[in-house]
Amino acid sequence: MQRLRLAEGVPEGLEVWCLALDLNAPVADDDDQLLSRAEWQRAQQFRHHADAIRAMATRAALRRLLSEYTGIAPEKLVFTQNAYGKPELENAEGPAFNVSHSGHVALIALAPGGAVGVDIERRRPEDELAPLHGLVLSPSEQRDHISGANLPFMERWVVKEAVLKTLGLGITDHLQSLSITSSSEPNTYHLEHSLPVSSPLQAWPLPAPSGYAAALGYVDTSYLDSGYSDQGYAQG
Repeated sequence: MQRLRLAEGVPEGLEVWCLALDLNAPVADDDDQLLSRAEWQRAQQFRHHADAIRAMATRAALRRLLSEYTGIAPEKLVFTQNAYGKPELENAEGPAFNVSHSGHVALIALAPGGAVGVDIERRRPEDELAPLHGLVLSPSEQRDHISGANLPFMERWVVKEAVLKTLGLGITDHLQSLSITSSSEPNTYHLEHSLPVSSPLQAWPLPAPSGYAAALGYVDTSYLDSGYSDQGYAQG
């Protein structure tokens, strides 16, 4: 597992860890032993071995990282989850966290305060993604895309997912409420939105292996509107 070097301007204390996954290998014994029975049972429901590896290896890595912050043995950490399915620590105080995995790569984001979201996706040819434009892109983004201006579709997609996971809002319900463009500042994005949050949303590109796109989102939860929780989550 490797800690990524984040862009300048990312708030101090935020961390993103990258885990390379061997999707053909059996589940590692030391990973298997860290998981709760419920986590193990959920992983067994996947039809494909690769999906089970992603779930189990990523959760085991998350447990190890959170153990370092809490001082609790990784196998003794207890998670609960809210209505959106985002896990949070039940028996310890620890950093905010979020995970995403795609292909043979998993990312784990940690934040000592506030809310954090992360997303990674495999890049796909633009023509394969055309049917998703109407679902994902805001009207202004659709105009940009037609004209060939600004960001590739996949880059916008990962930023949107990272930001919406940060806020705990339903992904499909709010994709078009958020517009992503390049910022005048390097290594960051300009976000325009009609989302129920009063503090500035922030997002940055993440270094990702060839063939992947990834992004990090963050917001200071002390500014979040009281009707919305920072604990919502969408698996990615």
